[in-house]
Amino acid sequence: MANVLIIGGGFAGLIAAERLSASLDSTHQITLASPNKKFTFYPALVELAFGECDVSDITFDLSEKLAALGVRYVKGEVLGINARRRRARVTGDDFDGELVFDFVIFAMGRRLATEKVGGFFEHSHHLLGTNAAIKFGNAVNKFTEGNIVLGSCPGGRLPVPPCEAAFVLANKFEREIAEGIINIKVIFPESLSKAFGGADLHKELESAFAKRKINVLYDVPISEISEIEVISAEKHRIAHDLLMLIPPFRGQAILDDLGITDENDFIKVNDQMQVNGMENAYAAGDLVAFSGPKFAHMAVRQAEVAAANLASELSGKDPKAHYDHEIAAIIDAGGADSIYLHYGIWDESLYRIRKGAFWSWAKGTHDAIWRARHR
Repeated sequence: MANVLIIGGGFAGLIAAERLSASLDSTHQITLASPNKKFTFYPALVELAFGECDVSDITFDLSEKLAALGVRYVKGEVLGINARRRRARVTGDDFDGELVFDFVIFAMGRRLATEKVGGFFEHSHHLLGTNAAIKFGNAVNKFTEGNIVLGSCPGGRLPVPPCEAAFVLANKFEREIAEGIINIKVIFPESLSKAFGGADLHKELESAFAKRKINVLYDVPISEISEIEVISAEKHRIAHDLLMLIPPFRGQAILDDLGITDENDFIKVNDQMQVNGMENAYAAGDLVAFSGPKFAHMAVRQAEVAAANLASELSGKDPKAHYDHEIAAIIDAGGADSIYLHYGIWDESLYRIRKGAFWSWAKGTHDAIWRARHR
């Protein structure tokens, strides 16, 4: 019998639990530890912000789902890992002690490093949680005139939500934009290509922005935010009356003592999702130190690879599954300007871009099916 511990209950943690539950027999104990009892479908947070769905549509009880899979759920925060003794120190509402493991999958996700941008907490909205999305949506409903600024801070590796939010706002305020009452700007801290892992989609996206009179600015590395403007490390000063930014991402500092993380606390892994420098350990999701953006579909695929290889090890076989670092994303512009991008970050020869209303429909359909299948 082996004790398999999954740390984290987001996309990577849930998918790893599903795959291991299906592939391991009952002699093995699978445990998932997470401080959050609810699973949130993050790709739908833009929809939530603008009242296109309810919280109940994009969340479900993680403990009930895991119980149906035969996976033990522990509600608690992981405070530390002892790799030599293979123990995790966990504290929470119903557990306070050590969890013993033979194998571990780190799927704890990223931390929002808002402290790296002065004034972020006081003056900016974001879209990385249900409460935050609802708060931003309420602010939009009260907004009547001025400058709306959306975008990413350096290290905020999620370029799609600001783009989609800009399209929704442009449709909502079409008359006010035409009359010059409201202006919308989208800011990237780098080139558009770099924001999307090297993929070239500036013609398609800039065309969609221009059609809706959305201004887009590149190479604006925001370093400070005041009540009335954002300030970049390159001395840009951009006025705002309503601000929504993706904050910088970092990994989990509690893992630093293990010697498995990079300078930003992300876990270093190989393409089989095995942790470099730690035996019987895998990692998946936003916590891994791969380049480029961090999308949900990447976390899902990484978790599938990690679970497959862990199951192989438990059966006495060599791990054979490999992860390909690819983007498969849709930027929903609400119609014919919606963009589908498929790009290989590790293989630039893999490049496909399509545009059309079909992709807006496809994204909504895919998301609805995914939620129904996994909840």
